[in-house]
Amino acid sequence: MSNEGKHFQLIALAKKILSTFFTKIFSALAGFAILMFVSHILGTSGKGDQAIVAFNVYILTLVLTLIGNSTLIYLTPRKNFSLLFFPSLFFMLAVSLLALPLLAFCATPYLYSSLFIAFIASISEINFFVLMGKEQVFKANILKTIYPLFTLAYIVTLSLTNCFTSINDYITALVIAYGCSLIYGVYLLKDEYRNLRMPASKDLLASFKTLFSLGALKQSGSIAQSLCYRLSFYILAFFGGKSLVGVYSNACSLTESVMLFGTSLALVQYSSLSNCSDKTQARRLTWQMTKVNVLVTLASIVVLCLLPDRFWTLLFGEGFEKVGYVIRFLALGVCLLSCSSNFTNYFAAYGNFSISAFASYAGLIVCLVFSFILIPKYALAGAGVAASISYCTTFFIEFICFLRWKKR
Repeated sequence: MSNEGKHFQLIALAKKILSTFFTKIFSALAGFAILMFVSHILGTSGKGDQAIVAFNVYILTLVLTLIGNSTLIYLTPRKNFSLLFFPSLFFMLAVSLLALPLLAFCATPYLYSSLFIAFIASISEINFFVLMGKEQVFKANILKTIYPLFTLAYIVTLSLTNCFTSINDYITALVIAYGCSLIYGVYLLKDEYRNLRMPASKDLLASFKTLFSLGALKQSGSIAQSLCYRLSFYILAFFGGKSLVGVYSNACSLTESVMLFGTSLALVQYSSLSNCSDKTQARRLTWQMTKVNVLVTLASIVVLCLLPDRFWTLLFGEGFEKVGYVIRFLALGVCLLSCSSNFTNYFAAYGNFSISAFASYAGLIVCLVFSFILIPKYALAGAGVAASISYCTTFFIEFICFLRWKKR
């Protein structure tokens, strides 16, 4: 490729990265505004309920998209849309029906409403990943703004009319927001949906096997990583009550916001490398993106750590003064975890999901062990340290594996 061609390619890539980054910034700001409204109106206990609902939806979405997940980015350039959509949809329906009687035995509240929301969100996720697989990054980013925009709009409207009074109003906001996201995603992929055809049973089964072999491995790793993110919620709720969960969840959300730039880099990297056959260029691009990720994430987390405790009280209300205290324990782990996203997506772009899954399993085991050791004694500080050690474990495993692949 000529130097001019490389120049235009870099410009196009930079535009996609910036588009994805600003989309994530918008989503984060909307999510941050939601945190503020819920924290001020419902207090620490209500914020704890909101955190549990959001986590329920997230985990259930991961389970429902066991085969219709981000592996679709890798598979979309290689398979017909019908061969990706129908196996994913049938799997979601089957799992939802099986889950209904099982949820009755779970003590966690709001599970049935969370399952309904997760089902809608899962189909919307399929649309997003297919758009990314087609390298239609700008359309995919527009789709991604629908959910936070409509959630915030609904909550603000209720708040202004003094009608936002319980966690049920938050659940209604999620149903409306994800429903609108689903409809808009179908519109963006209208040509694909117009040409949907039920595949022959033989082709359907073959596609399901491919999706499952890749997706189940990838998604099991994502579930393990998500449990590392939020496992402390349930352990904190058991040992310290929902008020501690409200404080800790706000700290987690803020520290995760510093990963927005890094995850934006990694997502565009995944989309680009899935359509790239030059592995030397892929390794070089991954390494360059990781260096940029380190600088931006480190600068962002240092700013959060330096903010005084009074700032968090003014921001969220009484009872949230320890948010900054928790952030300082999470800082190192979050910084390294953000960097590991580049390695995760490098492996994924070439169909290798086992390394990242193994790293996530190891991180989950570490998180479990240290959470039960530290949280009963140190509460918020223990949760932050346990999560940070877990994130560091995940990073070092992926980093070492990337260095070995790079040598090959």
